[in-house]
Amino acid sequence: MVIIITKEKNHTPDDTYMHYTIYTDVSARKRLKLIIDEIRDFTGNGKANQVKILDIGCGLGGMTFPLSSLGYQVVGVDLDSDSIKSCNEKNKFPNAKYLTEKGEQFNLHEKFDIVICSEVLEHSLHPELILQTIRNHLKINGIGIVTVPNGYCFYEIMFSRFFQRIGLLSYFHRLPSKSYTTLTGSPSPYHSMNVFCNHVQFFTFNRFKELLNSCDFTVSTVYNVNLGLFLDWKWLETFRRIECRLADYVSPEFAGGWVAVIKHKNHTREG
Repeated sequence: MVIIITKEKNHTPDDTYMHYTIYTDVSARKRLKLIIDEIRDFTGNGKANQVKILDIGCGLGGMTFPLSSLGYQVVGVDLDSDSIKSCNEKNKFPNAKYLTEKGEQFNLHEKFDIVICSEVLEHSLHPELILQTIRNHLKINGIGIVTVPNGYCFYEIMFSRFFQRIGLLSYFHRLPSKSYTTLTGSPSPYHSMNVFCNHVQFFTFNRFKELLNSCDFTVSTVYNVNLGLFLDWKWLETFRRIECRLADYVSPEFAGGWVAVIKHKNHTREG
């Protein structure tokens, strides 16, 4: 498998799509920018309304609404019906639709130019089945974009393991919204209505690559997101910005999470 590690791209096009995302955290917004820059590179000067994108595990539309604002044909799916209901209620884009589906087992019986699966695999007991779903929906010459956190960075060890195991994480998330906002400077930590969908997979970089390879994908590009050191609280934003920048210069094994661009191993040009 060939891995190309690159820094964040210095694109200068209009970034007004950021107005349509619920993401406030620096790392989440960096992930979004990396993904949209990659999509723009892949689609070139083609008409956005001719590009079909599937977002598996779309949550509250943090990724899909920005993509829809750019004119792409977007389908968002999530296993949480409340999240999909929220997306449908807020959706103002005729080029977007939302469906309640479980990532491990659905089939829309159509192919997409791009399939996104961002911050989802770590929540699944069977991530290989989600990757199979990606394969089933991705055109032979399309690209998949998959993101996961490093399960062994400081943030994951402390919050997705230790605090989760002792029950403190669920207690913390039950704080009234006003109390949470006072403490963190952010109105909500959630990108989904399914607030207690905990992490059950903890990836190293090598295990992440091996999983993709075992599911018959080749990885063309990997970006580091952050260093996984700090909570995503508003008053820590300066430190979060610094770690996101520093992440571009470290080996992926030491990053706090990754954005991987994947393709079918046997991909060929259509037509």
